Amino acid sequence: MIDFAKIFLLSDGDRRGAFRAQNSNELLTKEFLFGTEDDGVKVDFCWLQGSKFYDFIATGYSGVYLVSERVCSILQVSRYIGFSLRPIILEDKKKQVVDGYRLLSVVCEVGPIINEKSIKKIMPPRVPWADPYEAYVGLYFDPSTWDGSHFFHPAGTSLIYVVEEVKQLFEENQVSNCRFDKIVDLENYAII
Repeated sequence: MIDFAKIFLLSDGDRRGAFRAQNSNELLTKEFLFGTEDDGVKVDFCWLQGSKFYDFIATGYSGVYLVSERVCSILQVSRYIGFSLRPIILEDKKKQVVDGYRLLSVVCEVGPIINEKSIKKIMPPRVPWADPYEAYVGLYFDPSTWDGSHFFHPAGTSLIYVVEEVKQLFEENQVSNCRFDKIVDLENYAII
């Protein structure tokens, strides 16, 4: 049985000044992003903002991240499953090619988020002068749809879920500019 408290949403750490990229051609399709076949096609990314290069680069698209060669090496040694590392072309603000990054493509899909499983909670104010508010918490899926992959995404989303071992591996190796949030603690914005 899956322990949802040990499943995490993987996202960027939003570090100040972090380099962010944007897709600069039409090749970043759903089929490419979630596909398992590497046909050698390289997707182009270019500067969006920031100048500091970290291990984990956000792209301006939800769930679409570039990872450094260091992260690629860590993942390849780990033998974790559910992802592929796709070749890319990355340019900085001066349009110079930046080597050493790949697209992290999550290829394992689980069932969609089940809104009815989210729990209604009173949340603390987001800022000191605000009031507490009601929210639905938890981004759950049908556990029978999970094949045991270390990386996966709920159907109909580009959210990246990982198991606790991935979180531990990234933390032990001090992978920079990534963040892990327990899916049981995340607000479900699909419910109003």
